[in-house]
Amino acid sequence: MRTEWGTIAAVMAAMCVAVTAQEIDEDALFGDTSLVMIDSTELQVESTAIDGVDSTMVSFSGAVTGVADATASRDWFKERDRREIDPGALMLGDLMLDVRLPFGMKTYTNCELYLAPEGGGLAFSDPDNYFSSGSGSGLAIAVPEIFLDANIDRKVYFRAGKQVLQWGRGYFWNPTDLVNVEKKAFVEKIGSREGTYGVKAHVPFGTKANIYTFIDMNRLSSVDDLAGAARVEGLFGGVEAGVALWGKRGYDPIAGIDFSATLFSWSITGEMSITSGKNYRVLDMGKSAVITGNPANAPLAFKDFGNTAVVRLSAGFMRMFDLLDIDDRVMVVGEFYFNQIGDDGNVFKKYHVGDMIDAVEALPDTSSVKQNAYSALSNAFEFNSLAKYYSAFFVTVNRFLITDMTLTMNGLVNFNHGCAMLTVGVNYLTLHNFSLGCSITGVVGPEESEYALMGTGASVRVTTGMSF
Repeated sequence: MRTEWGTIAAVMAAMCVAVTAQEIDEDALFGDTSLVMIDSTELQVESTAIDGVDSTMVSFSGAVTGVADATASRDWFKERDRREIDPGALMLGDLMLDVRLPFGMKTYTNCELYLAPEGGGLAFSDPDNYFSSGSGSGLAIAVPEIFLDANIDRKVYFRAGKQVLQWGRGYFWNPTDLVNVEKKAFVEKIGSREGTYGVKAHVPFGTKANIYTFIDMNRLSSVDDLAGAARVEGLFGGVEAGVALWGKRGYDPIAGIDFSATLFSWSITGEMSITSGKNYRVLDMGKSAVITGNPANAPLAFKDFGNTAVVRLSAGFMRMFDLLDIDDRVMVVGEFYFNQIGDDGNVFKKYHVGDMIDAVEALPDTSSVKQNAYSALSNAFEFNSLAKYYSAFFVTVNRFLITDMTLTMNGLVNFNHGCAMLTVGVNYLTLHNFSLGCSITGVVGPEESEYALMGTGASVRVTTGMSF
């Protein structure tokens, strides 16, 4: 055990020392991950603007988005049976209220209104939503974020309420993100990311260093349910680096480290978390009745990894390229993810999870057995972190064909299951804030693998919207 922790400590130190004396991108340093933290430069600009406000300023903004999609199962590509095509549609109205008061006070509310036809919402599901009902049919209202900002003498900044937090530097995977309740989606989500409840404090030291703390109140039935996180980040020569610590009663502490640097024209990021294996509980498929069908088993049985030191890490790069005499026209992002306790083979295939899902799918939607099974499974798997090795790429081409059009090409690979999700799309946005987009997502790999688990072959999505 001491040897493992010593090796890991050496790796963490190497991550900080590996890149030195590079130029830094302060926006990337304090950019998105697991706690919505703002960099000190942004805070100073915002505070200066608010300092000049002598009265309350109220602003509204919003957007209306219409989406239609159709998903073809893998069987459709074999049989061309129209019944293997599942259509979907959704309307989303998004209204944002921003109220700014003197002395740096601010409140923000984001309210979303979903309207879906009878029968449900969109046909395609990102892996994290395999077993959820989505927006369902009819009308639904959501409040992804609502918070209040305050400060003490422009030296300590607070944000209290439901908020999306930034913590870490990864583009898609954030091993140190232990606060946000909703992870980043590979296929762009319709609507806003769900916030988490709590109080954030931020102490900036110019643009050189920042201290963040967060009290997590998302699951709060007693004092023991409170969780806390702290983070210190700063500039060290040409390297932006941060260390973080998360804790909660009944859990061992989780430590994190991350860095970003610029090497020639490449932006390089790294992020790693380390903790005891007791903190990670995974589904024990061989002892779970929902998988085995054996009533003698518990509906869901979990196992942990004892005192083993568990590491999760991501490493990535980003670079802008000129194309056809246009500067920075193409953005390329690549990322690798390692999960020490991930599936080394394919447990879905080993335990015939696909057959179980087919049996549940055949039940009526009103069946309590189906609803209970999906409710259980939705909490049983950590998708995009099931296996040990993953990789992803994201390519964006601006001014594609015409000035206001953007082309995206993205891929997500699970190496252990031998499966991948690939998407290509175009989006047209006018100066009048009208948008029109179309994307195609395809799934390749064995039937009983992470991304092909629900039998999806390909999906087409068309979106149109207007913001104001």
